This record gives sequence, structure tokens and C-alpha cells, in this order.
Amino acid sequence: MAAKIGILGESTSLTIGSFITVYTVPSDKAARVHILYAVEGNGTMSFTLKIGAPGSEQVVQQSGPSGEDIWSGSLDASTPDPALSYLAGNIGNHVQAAQFDMDNAGALGPYWIAPLPIDYFLSTGDTVGFQNSNTEPLDCLVQVIGVEDDA
Repeated sequence: MAAKIGILGESTSLTIGSFITVYTVPSDKAARVHILYAVEGNGTMSFTLKIGAPGSEQVVQQSGPSGEDIWSGSLDASTPDPALSYLAGNIGNHVQAAQFDMDNAGALGPYWIAPLPIDYFLSTGDTVGFQNSNTEPLDCLVQVIGVEDDA
């Protein structure tokens, strides 16, 4: 069978306290993926990303006080030339109060939601999922982006 490339799984679930599986590697397949996430805070919350043998390994665990947003990507930087540009060296996990409104173009910012710059190599049956805890977020997006092919 041909390889599959692109968004392999995605969720916008606002559920709190439950592990949400976004992607499971099918039988006789392997995958190389990057993860993108953005959680628009509402109250005190915690975001956990789990990757590996069904949902047991936490690779990102981030908490924030009321109104904090959590995302993979970048903030603009004030010191490069030109100032306020996005730098590849600043891409990672960010937490900042009232940074974005995912449903309102032009609100707040600046920010850049992008996948983590890390390859995760998965085998048959491995999962990628997340859990929001404490307060239900206002908005949430988690995507698994990559290539799935025969193992």
C-alpha cells in the first residue's frame, strides 16, 4: 500500500479529565510524526500530551494559571533583525496569558502555532493523545502530522 502523508489525526475536544486519543498507528504500519497543539485557556488548567505504547508516556506536561494559553510554535522576538520576526530557535512549547483567540481573526497575538520541531517514531499500536485537566478550555486543537507507511 502507498504511504499516507499529512494530518494523520486531529481533535478539537474540550473534554476535561479524560485521555483523548488523536491517532493510533494501524496494524503493520509505522509512522514518523510531529505534533501541533493549541489550548486556549479559560481558568486554571493543565495540558498533557502522551505519545507511545497506548497513552502511557507523557512527553509534554504544562500547567498554567487562569487565562493562560498553551501552544506549540513561536512568539515573535524583539531583538532579531528585523525586530518582531519569528525565529526557528524560538519554536517549542509556550505558555502566556491571553495570547490568542482561535475563533477571532486578529484578536490578541502575535503568535505562530506550528508543530514541535521533534520527530516521534511510532510503531504498530502506538498512540498519540492528550488530556486537559482542571478547567475546560475555551478552544483546543491537537494535530498529528506526518507519514505513515508499511512497517
